Amino acid sequence: MPSTATPEPPRPRPSTAVRRAHEAMRRLVHPVEARISPDGRSVAVAAAGPDGARLVLAPVPAELPDTGAAPAGLREPSGAAAATDRHSPRWLPDSRTLLHIAEAANPAGTEVLLAVLDTASGDVRTVATAPGAVEDLLVSDDGGQALLLCAPDGAEQDGMNLGVPVRLGTAPAPERFAPGTGRRSLHLVDLATGSVREAGPAGLTVWNAAWRGGGTAFATVSEETLPAGYYGARFAAIDLETRAARTLYTPRGQLGAPAVSADGRRAAVCEGISIVSGRPVVIDTATGHARVVPGVEDATWLRFDDTPEAPAESLWFAGWEGTGSRTGHTGGRGGPPRSAPVTLGGAGYQPALSLAHDGSLAVTVLDAPGRPPEAVVARTGGPDAWEWLPVTALNTPADPAVSSVRTEETAWSAPDGRTVRGLVLSCGASTGPRPLAVLVHGGPAWLWSAGYAPADVLGLAPALAAAGYLVLLPNPRGSSGRGLEHARAVVGDVGGADLDDVLSGVRHLVDARLADPDRAAVLGHSYGGFLAALAAARTDVFRAAVVVSAPTDWLSFTHTSNIGGGYDRAYEIGAPDAPAELLRRSAILARGGNGTPTLIVHGAADRVTPVGQAHELYRSLLRAGRAPVELYVYPDEGHEFTGGGHLLDAAARVEEWLATHLDPRSAATLPTAVPEKASPEPDPGTAPEAGPDGVTPRTPSGPAAPAPLDGGR
Repeated sequence: MPSTATPEPPRPRPSTAVRRAHEAMRRLVHPVEARISPDGRSVAVAAAGPDGARLVLAPVPAELPDTGAAPAGLREPSGAAAATDRHSPRWLPDSRTLLHIAEAANPAGTEVLLAVLDTASGDVRTVATAPGAVEDLLVSDDGGQALLLCAPDGAEQDGMNLGVPVRLGTAPAPERFAPGTGRRSLHLVDLATGSVREAGPAGLTVWNAAWRGGGTAFATVSEETLPAGYYGARFAAIDLETRAARTLYTPRGQLGAPAVSADGRRAAVCEGISIVSGRPVVIDTATGHARVVPGVEDATWLRFDDTPEAPAESLWFAGWEGTGSRTGHTGGRGGPPRSAPVTLGGAGYQPALSLAHDGSLAVTVLDAPGRPPEAVVARTGGPDAWEWLPVTALNTPADPAVSSVRTEETAWSAPDGRTVRGLVLSCGASTGPRPLAVLVHGGPAWLWSAGYAPADVLGLAPALAAAGYLVLLPNPRGSSGRGLEHARAVVGDVGGADLDDVLSGVRHLVDARLADPDRAAVLGHSYGGFLAALAAARTDVFRAAVVVSAPTDWLSFTHTSNIGGGYDRAYEIGAPDAPAELLRRSAILARGGNGTPTLIVHGAADRVTPVGQAHELYRSLLRAGRAPVELYVYPDEGHEFTGGGHLLDAAARVEEWLATHLDPRSAATLPTAVPEKASPEPDPGTAPEAGPDGVTPRTPSGPAAPAPLDGGR
């Protein structure tokens, strides 16, 4: 007898717009950092694309007309120079020789080399083998020595570096954990002889350093080798001969972006929270006397101006401002600082500059809505100061799948009256209120900045906008770009007023009749995933939630995360000896709403928010039984996803989840257990590799499918 039950409406399939946008983002070549030669005539760019990292060389034109197009003459090293991943370019004083790091794979693992490229002849030679992964490369002003900041094999990396351990060889079995292992240190290299010796302080971990030659370097150091130690690091002078450390400055917050004057008498460092950005502090290296530079907030890069005409202790700086970047000079040279709704980038995707020897020209990476990232050059003085002009053409023409997305700045008032700012992304003509996707960034001391393809939260912002969603990218309190007070406003109140900031942004768009309140979703990565999980549990504002790589239980986080004990102390979340407060703030115990369908996505190799955080949230929601919940765990992924196939697979699952639960025709059912999902068919031409048990998984692209769901066995 035929069934009389009403047929269930078909589940919407992932939008082709999402796939097209994500694939366009995967094809991007990212200029990771750009360095101008001392004579200001050439630019070296470390470019990372689908085929690896390489060096790109381009001339700086004699004239800088505002043509808006890249000048001719783009060229790349050939032959041996292109045979392996190469990055971290550093010019020597002759403006012809380029020092850099080369990484070559061999049967034993990855060999990290310090190499020089003769940019005139194209010849490359190896200077030395580095004793670990090189996290920074510093060159003496005279070009005779280099200082390497190296992390040994197995050293822990934080979320800014994917949240997976440094791995130069195969993972040991068993993997050893013991006090003192994984210590980062400084190594001094004689460029004439190739000799390498450790010069870092014995018993201390070095997190970042400044040095321009001579026997003293300046660095942030701590006894702790895990990234948790960075949250309690101090600033010290390091004697590179005796390896002794002398503390110069103990901060209230965290330190980054150190610099030192040519004579070594002054050092500078940015002090902030979670050190995404901060206030510049200038320190007398003899006495330790420190002063905060007035008028500069959210700086991410510093350099002393050592030219004879520069005012004493003056600094060049770059950093964040609002949803854009800021550049300037504390002594007033080059006119007033400029800011714009664009992102200027450097190593670590933080605003940074590279200056010609006389400071007349600056080079950086510019990333703006509708404009793919390229290396750009500008004068630092005169009527056209800070007008950026391209010197590379790595991504022309722009892909319409991404460039068609519109980006607009917006602002609204939080319940306590604080002004909150953010970005709104959309595509196509508006025909009324749209489905809304609110994407919350991590950190919280990070920010959404105006760029071509904002990458946080699995790179979903432009993809969802291209698929027809109105996408809100809020910068609630705790974010960078609005000064240290705004960044510190979340301390002692995580998941409090910052969540109100996000929710009031939803009301702002709904009241403006831009967003449909019945089709709103919240998505977040890392700390943003924590806020998304809280919003889903405490409120009924959203019809769907996506939680990516999030801390969900602060008590277990403090004991298992590689930043645990540092991060939670910096934000005053609680303490291991006071577990009640840690638990009170945890998403796994949050209640208040009727239940929001929640999709959880996590990397199995994540050490910043270990995968147990995802399992805890999944099981707490499953047991509550108030709304559907699913968990996908991706093998070999850390805190940030890097596998193209995994990113695309996760994006498709997220988009389908949103389409299903934002569609008013879909009736949510409460499962007692979530069935295991069948992996979709692989893309044509993709041959998945066999897993360790000899079974060949079926994936859209990439080596392995998500791990089975807890409830599906």
